[in-house]
Amino acid sequence: MSISMIALALLQTSAEARAAGGLGPFAWVFMLVSMGAVTTLTAWCFYRVLSTRDHFDPDGTGPAHAPVPGEVEQEKRRKR
Repeated sequence: MSISMIALALLQTSAEARAAGGLGPFAWVFMLVSMGAVTTLTAWCFYRVLSTRDHFDPDGTGPAHAPVPGEVEQEKRRKR
């Protein structure tokens, strides 16, 4: 079966589905792939944010010291 035959079959079933008021196979595939990609990206972002333990809140409401030395803390402090 060639590519043109597959495309023709998808177009024909899409036309039939549109006539019946439903989604065609290409629309279903596109929708499922899109939703899967968004769900996977969201889960990965939540994992990255929630799995890291390095947290520093410089506005004073978080921990007193950063768990990892930052750029400012690595410089020698001046004596006053």
